[in-house]
Amino acid sequence: MGIAAQAASAGLGMAGSLINGFSQSASDKAAARVAQANAVASNSQATAAIDQGYLSAQKDYQEGAQKLGAQRAQMAANGVALDSGSALDVQEATGRNTGLNVGSDLYDANVKAVNYRNQTTSYNNEARADRASASNAVTGGVVGGVLAAGSAFAGKWDDMFKSGSGGSSSGAFDGAGQSFSSAGGF
Repeated sequence: MGIAAQAASAGLGMAGSLINGFSQSASDKAAARVAQANAVASNSQATAAIDQGYLSAQKDYQEGAQKLGAQRAQMAANGVALDSGSALDVQEATGRNTGLNVGSDLYDANVKAVNYRNQTTSYNNEARADRASASNAVTGGVVGGVLAAGSAFAGKWDDMFKSGSGGSSSGAFDGAGQSFSSAGGF
């Protein structure tokens, strides 16, 4: 294979390596954008879970207050003393149940929010890794291309000197066309 063919082959190898590197980089950048969008969505879901928890807690609190009010009105209408005995026990139980419902709503909302925020962190890490991979793909393409070209020329270079066409130790030419011998000390 001639030098021109070898150069063309090396150029194609280098171009192929660069194209692959840039293609992989573009793919990784797209994956990073998707992961980043997923992180934003997951963070929004965490906020929505907290908001929904507060709304549920407020609803349960209002229902508990209405139930307690209805109980007091019923007991008072029947002439029952509200501040002692079983009447007081019923009111306290309603208050505890209301508090448990409200607390459960808030706890559940926080658990959901933590899970969504963990997803957000995972998506952000995925996006970070994809961006690093994109950068490494370009670098790998460049390095691979240089190595492919260098390897092709190194083989041809060795072939030239083994065959004697690239010069010899007994009679090389200087830039002016004058022959000199390596044994003569240059």
